[in-house]
Amino acid sequence: MINEEKVKELFHVAVYDSRDNRVDKQAASYYGWDYLWKEGLKSFFTGTFAFAGLVVLWMAINAENLINRINDLDFQSIGITIGVLYVAFLAVYIFVTIVVYASRYKAGRKEVHEYMSHLKEVGKIYSREEKIKR
Repeated sequence: MINEEKVKELFHVAVYDSRDNRVDKQAASYYGWDYLWKEGLKSFFTGTFAFAGLVVLWMAINAENLINRINDLDFQSIGITIGVLYVAFLAVYIFVTIVVYASRYKAGRKEVHEYMSHLKEVGKIYSREEKIKR
């Protein structure tokens, strides 16, 4: 005879395993702060490249104006301004990254807990069947 309860639980486990949630499974393999620090560090490098790209793009757009005023520019104040903008850009970029990945981590942990509860139910069903067979 087919046990309907066992089939339902096995179906839930199979559905979870068939989905390709790489981010959720990856998040579940780390502790919370380790996951957020890893993603924050990656965001530091990608944010630096993004900021450098934006500066180069701004220089390309304003190239004519920069060439005309090259002798009048105060490079020390420009360097300080770019440094302050870089720090502000990275602070916002990393903050947004942490918020996004914290929510992904929370969702991934929730799915892992649901998966574990399904596995426990299946384990209980199997243990009941083993007791009945004896």
